[in-house]
Amino acid sequence: MFGVLVTVAFALCAAMAARFVLDRCTKSLDPAERFGVCGLLGLGSVGLLTLFVGLIPGGLNWGVYFIVVLVLALAVFGLVNGHHQELRLKLPTGLSLLFPLAVGVIGLLSLVAVLAPSVASDWDTLAYHLAVPKIWLQGGQIEYVQGIHHSNFPLSIDNLYIWGLMWGGQSGAKAFTLVVFVFGAIALFGLARRWYGGSAEWWCALGFAGIPVVAWETGTAYIDVAHGLFAAFGILYACSSIVKEENRKESIILAGLCLGFALGTKYTGFQVLVAVAAVVGMAGLFMRKPFVGVKTKIAIAVIALLVAAPWYVKTAVYTGNPVFPFFYGVLGGEDWDEWREATYKNEQQTFGVGRGENGRNPLAIGHAILGLAYQPGRYTNPGQEQGGGSPTGAIGFAVLVGAVMAAVSGRMSRREKLTLATIGLLLLMWFFLSQQSRYMTIVAIPMCVLGAGAIAKFGAGRIVAAAFILQAAYTAWMIKTVRTDAELQVVFGQQTAREYQAQRNLFYEPSQRLNQLPEDSKIALYHELFGFLLDRDYFWANPGHSKLIPHKTLSTGDEYASKMAELGFTHVYYNILGDSVGHGQKFVDSIGDGVFYSEDDRALMFDDLNLKFNWLIADAHRSGRLRIVATFPRSVLFEIVE
Repeated sequence: MFGVLVTVAFALCAAMAARFVLDRCTKSLDPAERFGVCGLLGLGSVGLLTLFVGLIPGGLNWGVYFIVVLVLALAVFGLVNGHHQELRLKLPTGLSLLFPLAVGVIGLLSLVAVLAPSVASDWDTLAYHLAVPKIWLQGGQIEYVQGIHHSNFPLSIDNLYIWGLMWGGQSGAKAFTLVVFVFGAIALFGLARRWYGGSAEWWCALGFAGIPVVAWETGTAYIDVAHGLFAAFGILYACSSIVKEENRKESIILAGLCLGFALGTKYTGFQVLVAVAAVVGMAGLFMRKPFVGVKTKIAIAVIALLVAAPWYVKTAVYTGNPVFPFFYGVLGGEDWDEWREATYKNEQQTFGVGRGENGRNPLAIGHAILGLAYQPGRYTNPGQEQGGGSPTGAIGFAVLVGAVMAAVSGRMSRREKLTLATIGLLLLMWFFLSQQSRYMTIVAIPMCVLGAGAIAKFGAGRIVAAAFILQAAYTAWMIKTVRTDAELQVVFGQQTAREYQAQRNLFYEPSQRLNQLPEDSKIALYHELFGFLLDRDYFWANPGHSKLIPHKTLSTGDEYASKMAELGFTHVYYNILGDSVGHGQKFVDSIGDGVFYSEDDRALMFDDLNLKFNWLIADAHRSGRLRIVATFPRSVLFEIVE
């Protein structure tokens, strides 16, 4: 809990520091909006500053002192100038008090997730969101991590986890997502109050908290909530920048900064920037002010690209491709090739509906959008092709209802129409690219604002209000049932952390055994991505991750073992459960008393790089070059014999 408190205190200081720096370009904002947006931008700035510090050899060993002192100094300047006075919040009375209570309940459910150890259902948290910062922290600097291509993504939020891990372990790191949630709710509250007045602010905050994927990711180390908030405010401010009701200069600066950090947290920020540029540019034409539209979108784009540029320069230097591993066919990239590009692209395309031999069927777009609410299994993994994913990844029905009701009301302002047009364009891009529901926080959050406006502006808004209430209630119940009930067992000590993790992550017990290996061990992990649990050097060894291990050119187990030893590996860990192509039992037979792979198996596996390594490992064991040192219910640990 101490680490969580440190993170919260640090985040508040970052918010006050950003409030001081951005004083002149946030004057027209609502006080709550001002504080929340500055909190988000402050955290993004710390993450970006961490990149510069971390690139210095040994920089992460002393960087925390530099960053903390800088943030504290700026926060003190803000306090001296009286910026803390706007933090005062008057709670509503009567039935309106239910709004902050409802948002608070969802926040408390997320706090439980922060305090509990992450397990297999929190996949990306363990796979790379916390794993890459841990690797960098152990090495003392930010550097190229071969085999984990995610380490080349823009990581303005992930970089915060470096410091969270340092002072509070998993909980200290994951607490940043809880703070992002709080800042986001406060900022949306303030924006809705400024745009609509009345009770729209509380409806907007409730709608945001009730989005299933927002409630679920808050408390994990996923970054889609932060990314969605940066993108959403970038859209909202950009769409405000060419209307009379807003301070145009402030809107342009804030839109550029928010979109810059959207680009600095996820590659989908480019989709947002393109959509904003297209809509703002077209708006200028319809307003018969084409020069204003062009100048505005260029100014926003320049600011955004300047903010995000360090990430893309760093990735270009490391890999030769600023958006590695995407667009390999055009931009190239180290440690990648056409086969890996095709494999990765196919995996991205497996989400959603409407996919055929000739690409996406445009007639399925309605099904796809509605599916975000009623068929979440096809939009989240694992098992997306069979509809086996979890409802925690959905954006829910309420925000869709809010956007539709706002659209048909006939009372939308110009900035709302521009916001809706941007949302529509982003949904179109999403349909044809990768239909992962968690990517849609970038549209779900602006939809909340439109829905809150619909509630405030016309009678039929009661339908939206009812939808927001039902969605929030369902989301809280679902999160409690799916996640919180189990987490409370470990948070309140009814179950030890070891027991809790062992029951919910099949790699936990093997990882404890692997951590007992000599400190100079280097482990090749096959079908296993949760290396965060290891305190030993490890490598994602499946062929799709890297070209380091030349599986394609190896012909025998002896060659394989010799090459692995040459590359510095001492052990091979094979997770049979991860084998999704039906060869798991054959692998067990091949290293036990059963019959070794047949010649037909060998021919089939040598034609498929995703299968060949199974044969190589089994043959290396048969020849004595791999020796079993530990077995687990569904995995095997080998030692490489020189």
